[in-house]
Amino acid sequence: MSANHCRRGMALRTAPAVVFLLLAAFLVATTVNSPARAQSADDLDRMNHEIERLYGENKVAAALPLAERYVALTRQRYGEDNPEYATALTWLGSLYESQQRFAEAEPLLKSALAIREKAFGPDHPLVATSLVNLANLYQREGRSAEAEELAKRAKAIREKALGSDEFEALPRQIQELRWGGKQAEAVELAEHYVELAKERYGEDQPDFAPALLLLAQLYASQSRPADAERLFKQALAIREAALGPDNVLVADALVHLAYFYQAQSRFQEAEAAFKRALAIREKAFGPDSPEIVSSLEALAGLYDATGRKAEADQIRTRVHAIQQNSPEPHFMMMDQPSYAVVRVYYATDRAKTRNLDPAEVYAGDRGDLSLGFCTVSIPRDHRMGELETPSVWRLEFSNDPEKFVVLLSVSEADPASFYKDLAARVKASPGKNAFIFVHGYNVTFADAARRTAQLAYDLGFDGAPVFYSWPSQARYASYKVDETNAEWAVLDFKNFLEQFAKQSQADNIFLIAHSMGSRVLAGALKELVAEDPTIRPKFKEIVFAAPDIDADTFRRDIAPKIFSPTRSATMYASSGDYALIASKTFAGYPRAGDAGGGVTIAPGLDTIDASGIRTDFIGHSYFADSTSVLGDLRDLILLRKRPEQRPRLSPLMEGPSRYWTFLH
Repeated sequence: MSANHCRRGMALRTAPAVVFLLLAAFLVATTVNSPARAQSADDLDRMNHEIERLYGENKVAAALPLAERYVALTRQRYGEDNPEYATALTWLGSLYESQQRFAEAEPLLKSALAIREKAFGPDHPLVATSLVNLANLYQREGRSAEAEELAKRAKAIREKALGSDEFEALPRQIQELRWGGKQAEAVELAEHYVELAKERYGEDQPDFAPALLLLAQLYASQSRPADAERLFKQALAIREAALGPDNVLVADALVHLAYFYQAQSRFQEAEAAFKRALAIREKAFGPDSPEIVSSLEALAGLYDATGRKAEADQIRTRVHAIQQNSPEPHFMMMDQPSYAVVRVYYATDRAKTRNLDPAEVYAGDRGDLSLGFCTVSIPRDHRMGELETPSVWRLEFSNDPEKFVVLLSVSEADPASFYKDLAARVKASPGKNAFIFVHGYNVTFADAARRTAQLAYDLGFDGAPVFYSWPSQARYASYKVDETNAEWAVLDFKNFLEQFAKQSQADNIFLIAHSMGSRVLAGALKELVAEDPTIRPKFKEIVFAAPDIDADTFRRDIAPKIFSPTRSATMYASSGDYALIASKTFAGYPRAGDAGGGVTIAPGLDTIDASGIRTDFIGHSYFADSTSVLGDLRDLILLRKRPEQRPRLSPLMEGPSRYWTFLH
């Protein structure tokens, strides 16, 4: 763990206390029995992560023995002048402080400060971190004057270190705090960002407006509407005065204000602002330009929210016509004032409807293979692993993209246009990457699109996100029909995979299947590899998440056909997956993704037991709603790390029976 990763108060998911005690016992035991292993960098890194997690969950009693051991081991491995030792001292001092053991905490935090000053110099940001830690301790002891002096010095260091690159990174840091649920910290940093921007640009310059808009959004989310409205209007006025009333940046500020009005149920003011923004963009780009689509969709969303469905449908007809006639590829991520828009690609053999509502374009019946593009909103206060959806229990009935993950648009494309656009997106990716997600049982086309966008967003995926939607009935009672349709879809998916491998120009294709979708993926891939064995290396990783496949069939008929000795396949399983437990009852035999009777292991497959991961009450969607599993997926797909290299995992068993489990 690098010293600059020492943070305090991170809120992470909880895990049973017995796991903490067992881990502590394991670390102590391995230290006694194997000193070389205990002092390895990997072990220290793992210990650091565990202390950080326990501290964030306020489990100080469990964290203390690990922190004390961490201090001893870092001293032994690195010596007392090393920044890693300062990190260990900081953790232990922070834990003592939380127990009001101030006399014990103070010398540790002072030593950490001295080590960092000597190692990095007096003006390093980590020195500022140590100063803040010590200032907080003094403040709790009532030593306000000393605390204030240290805090001023820390602020001066940070402002001096805040060069152009770091200044530009502040909005992202603020959003990360917001998405992580640390709203108060996000507001504080945004207020500081506004002050820095004012000093850098001046109050009447357009470059000052983005900082105001960002802080306004945070005020709005914190139920400070008067403060938010004041800043939204200030940013709009700055741009109008400096750039003129018809500048597209004025339109952007109007959209910010319009969404604020809509959230406040001030619908007439919202409509006026949306319409003015649309008029500015139409004048700048033309009435048929893709650049005006986001404004049209925003207005349609307002009409939906106010029950004006006919007007919303008219706008969507116009949007559809613009997208059909647009020759230019759209990139995956587009910025909106109050939400992000993720562009995903799709293939489906669902039947088409004539409904203009994006959520109803494809039905649950069988149809011909269609290709196309979707746009999906991700709210700015989205939390990793969440698929934000309106709740009738909270009296939420409208699909507001500012609050929820919403399918905004669906545009069918002919194969030539689809693959041309896809190849352009892949080429724009540094690694020329793409993933294909196959959904499971009881899933609509719209929910498959939403889940794909959430995965791409949460993983930070830089390539082309694609999903295959087979004709699930999207009803709990239609398990048998879904089972039949999944089998029927295998041929279509096989043909799509073959063309995708040939025409996408992706160097790295990752396949991810959930639940019953694993049958579609496994069946298609088995036939495809049998026909053309040279195609298998094109798929860099195959991920089966909670596969609803007969475990014996998986081992005997699937694994030998599609897995390779290079270990390019992964399976996540759980003993707490009640959907697969029900499937076992229905089928009479265990499912590969159900770890209740033992995990499924096969040559060439890395099996991950996620039984300890907390998820929804059914326990079937942990692959996408658990931050731990998403983090592990990111390490697998983005960093291409095998399980032994991934910090969240620990091995169980040895040799050919080895599998992995999460540390928490």
